[in-house]
Amino acid sequence: MKYPSIGELNRRIFFQQGIPTDDGYGGKPMTWVNCGEAWAKIEPLTGREYFFAHQIQAEVTHRITTRFRQDVKEDMRISAGGRILEIESIIDIDEAHQFLQFFCREAK
Repeated sequence: MKYPSIGELNRRIFFQQGIPTDDGYGGKPMTWVNCGEAWAKIEPLTGREYFFAHQIQAEVTHRITTRFRQDVKEDMRISAGGRILEIESIIDIDEAHQFLQFFCREAK
């Protein structure tokens, strides 16, 4: 796997964690709060990549690459330029603890 160059990490993203809040009627809707940010490379998946991603996880639409960090989990989501991307899986590229790849689907 080829690591991205610094210039390719050119999009600012925010990691968001869902916090259940009491709505006063017995429900617990999720409130999403920013809990981290990073520079990232965002790529929409097309063609063969999209087909391969569907085999791993349904509806994966984007691949996001960032520098390695340990504080991100699959129950979080990513906010990028007004768009919300739900994290489906996280891969430590080459298990080298240098870069992470997030396979995401755009929230509807």
